[in-house]
Amino acid sequence: MISAMSEPLSPTSATSTTFSTSPDQPAIPLDVGDVAGVHGRIRFKHETGGQTRDAAWLDKERAQLQAYEYLCHIGEAKEWIEACIKFQIASIGELEEELRNGIVLAHLAKSFQPEAVKKIFEDRTRLQFRHSDNINYLFEAMRKVGLPDVFFFELTDLYDKKNIPKVIYCIHALSHLLSKRGLAPSMKNLVGQLTFTDEQLDATQQSLEEAGVSMPAFKSVGDALSKELAEPIPEPVLTEEQKRQIYLAEHVDKVVRLQAEFRAYIARKNYQQLLTDYRAHQAKQAEKKEKEYLANIIRAQALVRMHLQRKKYLEKRRTYAENENSIARLQAVWRGRKMREAYKNKLAEIHGKERVWTKIQAKYKGRKQRRRYLERTNYLKAQGDSVAKIQSMWRAKRFAKAYHALARLDDPNVNVLRNFLDLLDDTDNDFEEDTEVDRLRQLVVKRIRENITLEGEVADLDTKISLLVRNRISLEEVIHFTSKKMRQALNVTKSQEKDLQGAINLRGKDKESRSKREHYEELFYLLQTQPQYLARLVFTMNKMSGNTATKFLTKVVLSLYGYAQDRRVESLLLSLFREAIKLEVEDITSLDEFWRADPFFIKLVVDYTRRGGNADYLRNLAQPFVKSILNNQDLNLETEPLAIYRTLIAAEEIQTGKKSQRPYDVTSKQAAEDPEVQRIQVQHIAKLKQITGEFVSALSRSTKDMPFGLRYIARQLKEALQKRFPGNDDEIVRLVGGNFIYYRYISPAIIQPEQFEVIDMSVASALSPTQRKNLAEIAKTLHQMSVGKGFPNDDPNLAELNPYISEKFKTFMTIFKEATTVDAELEDEYAEAMSEYASMAQKQRPTVKLSSGEIFQLHKTLVENLDDVADDAKDNLRLVLADLSPVPTVVDDSGPEIELRLRNRFPTLEDERDARVRLLWNEAKRYIMAVIRVQTGKNLLDILEAPVTEKEESIFQEYLALEAQQLDAKKEFQSRQLNQSRDTLNASGSMTGSSQGLAGSVNNLAGARNSVGSRGLYASQSSLLKGEGGSTTFFSLKRRALENMAKLEAEGQVTKSNQYQDMLNSIAKDMLTKSRRRSRRRKELLSLRNTLKNLEEKAVYLEDQKKSYHDYISACMSQLGNKKHKGKRPLPFTRQYAHQRALAKSGKVPKFGSFKYTAAELHRKGVLISLDDVSPSKYGQITLTISSDEAGIFNIEAAFFGVKMQDKMELRLEDLLAAQYNNETVITLMEGAKINLNLLIFLLNKKFYV
Repeated sequence: MISAMSEPLSPTSATSTTFSTSPDQPAIPLDVGDVAGVHGRIRFKHETGGQTRDAAWLDKERAQLQAYEYLCHIGEAKEWIEACIKFQIASIGELEEELRNGIVLAHLAKSFQPEAVKKIFEDRTRLQFRHSDNINYLFEAMRKVGLPDVFFFELTDLYDKKNIPKVIYCIHALSHLLSKRGLAPSMKNLVGQLTFTDEQLDATQQSLEEAGVSMPAFKSVGDALSKELAEPIPEPVLTEEQKRQIYLAEHVDKVVRLQAEFRAYIARKNYQQLLTDYRAHQAKQAEKKEKEYLANIIRAQALVRMHLQRKKYLEKRRTYAENENSIARLQAVWRGRKMREAYKNKLAEIHGKERVWTKIQAKYKGRKQRRRYLERTNYLKAQGDSVAKIQSMWRAKRFAKAYHALARLDDPNVNVLRNFLDLLDDTDNDFEEDTEVDRLRQLVVKRIRENITLEGEVADLDTKISLLVRNRISLEEVIHFTSKKMRQALNVTKSQEKDLQGAINLRGKDKESRSKREHYEELFYLLQTQPQYLARLVFTMNKMSGNTATKFLTKVVLSLYGYAQDRRVESLLLSLFREAIKLEVEDITSLDEFWRADPFFIKLVVDYTRRGGNADYLRNLAQPFVKSILNNQDLNLETEPLAIYRTLIAAEEIQTGKKSQRPYDVTSKQAAEDPEVQRIQVQHIAKLKQITGEFVSALSRSTKDMPFGLRYIARQLKEALQKRFPGNDDEIVRLVGGNFIYYRYISPAIIQPEQFEVIDMSVASALSPTQRKNLAEIAKTLHQMSVGKGFPNDDPNLAELNPYISEKFKTFMTIFKEATTVDAELEDEYAEAMSEYASMAQKQRPTVKLSSGEIFQLHKTLVENLDDVADDAKDNLRLVLADLSPVPTVVDDSGPEIELRLRNRFPTLEDERDARVRLLWNEAKRYIMAVIRVQTGKNLLDILEAPVTEKEESIFQEYLALEAQQLDAKKEFQSRQLNQSRDTLNASGSMTGSSQGLAGSVNNLAGARNSVGSRGLYASQSSLLKGEGGSTTFFSLKRRALENMAKLEAEGQVTKSNQYQDMLNSIAKDMLTKSRRRSRRRKELLSLRNTLKNLEEKAVYLEDQKKSYHDYISACMSQLGNKKHKGKRPLPFTRQYAHQRALAKSGKVPKFGSFKYTAAELHRKGVLISLDDVSPSKYGQITLTISSDEAGIFNIEAAFFGVKMQDKMELRLEDLLAAQYNNETVITLMEGAKINLNLLIFLLNKKFYV
């Protein structure tokens, strides 16, 4: 009766619509007050706005008032029930549905009459007849407490919603009865305290009118109950608030008079305060004027006195001037006499106290010097910032001078290195940046895989759409095939069924699954670190297989190398490119053949260059250029004469409305002779030259910033081709630069900028054909410049560009020569990151995440091409594949990805020695650094052989304590950062819904940061410097250092002949490259953040595209179901006849039909192949019902002897067609039923749609 109704709004809510009193939307005005003496009864207010209200408006207001009071009574009943049963029930709008099953009423009966309730039927999934027992429990309880039968409602009033108001009325009567007897609290009066919208009131009134029942007298329910019980009617009990409201309503005049007197009192008080302030202000003004008058008198007296004194002074001065010589002689004689007397006396006194005066002079001089020192100190303190800057500049200059001296020294000594040891300590900021880089790498790899999965889903949806359209066209042809012919045409062999049993579970915990998993970890480590295997595989597959295989290899190879988001995997991927280039170059006979062959590794390179730092560089280069072109809406760079000619005709006809006088059918040569075409073409060519020139200049300026990976690949291409075809250096640079750097890397970002995040997808969708044509013309012209190829001489205007192209070609050649060179130090760093011992300090092994289908498919591909990939019978790859044989198959690949922790099965003896020496070298280096921090000497050998003093031991222990404090601080920061990363990854997992994937990412991140001390070579030395017992001494540290140096000398790494200078040179090299490593890390941080932002934007775009595809599939399904097939009527007394009669009787006939088969019938038709754990002799006892109530969706129910075996299963036609498209012939349904897919689709089409 009251469906889809929300909770009532607060009467004071700003969003409540009950404050609206427009004529076309009448509402219950809650601000007019109640009827006097009757709380809750709303009083109608007389409108004074001049608008007349007719009888219809009054009737509608009365109806809404009735609906409002009814909703309030429902709310009263809801609150009373909740108070009785002690738990929350549904809202007012959903209360009637909540009451229909009787569960709430049974709990209500149990609250005041427990013995009347036996067992409550609690099933809330759907309304059943057993719910009537719950309602009967309430009837029984009401009879036991003595509620008169006249208040009872019928079972159908509630169960069938025939008279819900009577049910609410019954609950009100029951509340009065239980309240009188002290069995339940009283029911509150909520009329006037709840607020509802006009839509709620209208819906309630409409439902009451449709029910056609009279509204019970809720206000007189207490009187009616007392009358039926023959009890006196109690006086209404008013609350204190109600009494206060009645009293105020009766004494309004008194209250108003009291308020008026109080306001008058306050006004008088404020007036007296203002008057007092005014008088005080007047007194202050008078006092101020009196003081000013006295001051003027005093100034006048001072002027008079000053005049008189000046007059006396001038007279005396004139007298002295007249007798100046006499006075001077007299004064000189007198002063001379006095001074001689004083001098004699003073000299005698001084000679008598010579020692005293010496002490006084010393104290005076000391005091004077201290005063000067204090003044200097205060001055320096006052100029603290300036002094600090000067000191900082002086120290920086001295430090820079010493640092450059260190860089120039071939063999720096110990004292020089001691000044720069702090350079090798990581700061808190370094640690935070390292942690952030690790976290962002995890997120970027996860986002890349999610986007690739979304792209795959979008492609699958596109395939499903085409399959649905094709299936719609071919439905009419299905009827021409008999079941027998179809089984013969689409039969599945038993060998294919057996293949399904070959699948293994790599996530299993049993011995066999764990062994298989370990072998796959060994296989993928071998493939990742030995690039020759994958290089040969992609080389072979590119020549033998089609586009599907290459797409699969592209995704798996890039996943194996983590999409180059890490320095180590990027180095390994570049080594794969190096090996692939060698194979491709060895297979060609001419330079041009390399580019015509379209090698597969180029696809991998293109995908690699579109991510990370490569994409950032390309975006920064092309974004300003492309946006300036797109912002110029009037720009047109069309250079084809015929296109310009036809554009002129169209513009002329649109402007004049008449047919153009120019002939339409002309040749390109004739169009080029038109003067207007020539003029426009010259303008377009001039603009084209300007734009391309600006881009070439920008490219030239940014060449130094070109990423290392692109430069490395270009250099490998150049060197491989130069070795294969010597004497063609310039031609090779031209081909590598023009066909690889520009055509494969730069040009796509200009032609399709939205694919490289140069512009947003929304901007790209709004581009006009002219704008697209402009970008294509620019890209084409730049390509011809990059390869030095001019335009043909057929068009004189375009031929004029050839000198300009030749000029810019020289610039391009300069760019390409620089782009095909690599910084040697940076290349060494990449090579070091790729080496095995570079990762030995890390506790976690490298990881790779792949689906089981990708793992098994790559395994199968390797086995099929093993002779080409590893021709040696004793090759390590063959040994690993032999342990993994046979190749498993995949039944279901819908689970989460599998994380493989790669392991090295075949470490060579030389590798073990190198790793051991490397670890020994690093350990000795840390010992030496700790030693030279504490002790000094002429050279390293002298320091190591010198004895240890107590002072040096004390300094060393203080150094250890400081290191321990810093380590604890870093561990605390690591814990906070890890928690933050876990929250970020869990929030981002909502896109794919894979909680297992998120947990794996967090665990991997935790493992990667498990040890603060292992973050870098110089991150912390506390754990290394401490001995086995947890502590060490400086003497034992020096002894271990000497032992390590002796071992290194035995390995030929250092020598005593030069006092172990090789170790000091290594430490100096680390100092000089620390700043470069920090700068590279910050650039990587910025690149990862930009990459993550772009990946998230692309994910949003793919989600929108996926949604639009789903909508289109739904529309296709609707069209598929428009042609409803009625089919032939079944023969009487058959199973199908009885099935249809039962459906018709229950009123649940599916829209597209329902068909019932036994498993034996489907087995004979070939649709059912087998049932797990069921003998074929029992197939006749199993029935399968296939029904469709929505186009393209089929429900399958199974029953054994009429008892349902499990819940029904849903099949979608587009999923079946997609599986058929992927050449799947057998599918598994209901956890054990193997079905012939082709015959199942044939059966569904024939029975439901043909």
